Amino acid sequence: METKCEHDNDGKRITQPGKFEGEPVFAPDFWQSALEGFSDSDDGRVFTFRITKEDFAKHPTLKKWLGRKRTLKMREDSQGFIHCF
Repeated sequence: METKCEHDNDGKRITQPGKFEGEPVFAPDFWQSALEGFSDSDDGRVFTFRITKEDFAKHPTLKKWLGRKRTLKMREDSQGFIHCF
């Protein structure tokens, strides 16, 4: 079951204006984890997560978004917007 996204969304992407606008619905959860020090890597600019079966179970849209990749990278730009790649 997808964790409920507290931001306005279309089921896949956040539609609410703000730092997560246009990003996947799972972005706020992973961003919060990164800020709490739970990313697998942090080079000072990019947070990296190695995605697990548990992550896929918690966030079903993650598998389709990642495709064949098994890592999620996130960064904040100079204007404060979050980007997943």
